[in-house]
Amino acid sequence: MSNAAPPRHAARNRGDERPGFVAPDAREPRRPSDEFPLTARTSSGDETGVIPAFLIDMTLHAAIGATAWYLAPGATAVLYGILAWLGASFLHRTVIQRHTRTTIGKCRYGLRLRYADGTYPSTWQLIVQWFRGGWSCFDLL
Repeated sequence: MSNAAPPRHAARNRGDERPGFVAPDAREPRRPSDEFPLTARTSSGDETGVIPAFLIDMTLHAAIGATAWYLAPGATAVLYGILAWLGASFLHRTVIQRHTRTTIGKCRYGLRLRYADGTYPSTWQLIVQWFRGGWSCFDLL
């Protein structure tokens, strides 16, 4: 038995011979960064309750805006109400949803917003989705 070190060329490996290495062409294709997240689904894949969940969330945002409108003094009360409504909607559907993975309305029906591969959208993707939703409201008018 020899204690000699292996030849220098034997210690070198090509990149694809490392354990756990996946060649770039063998990776799963990445989804586009601007892909719209799927509708909210339960863990079993059911979509029941999407519309009532949306209505609960919208009612919550509107109630916060109406409360700010009622409590604000003077002629700018309407502006404060609209800003409170938009601020509550933005925080609830981006920051809170990112940390809890659901909103209050979706939680009531056991729904979570996910991609087809089971991953959750990032904060940036939720922000983009919030702006797309706001823009689609103006498209309806």
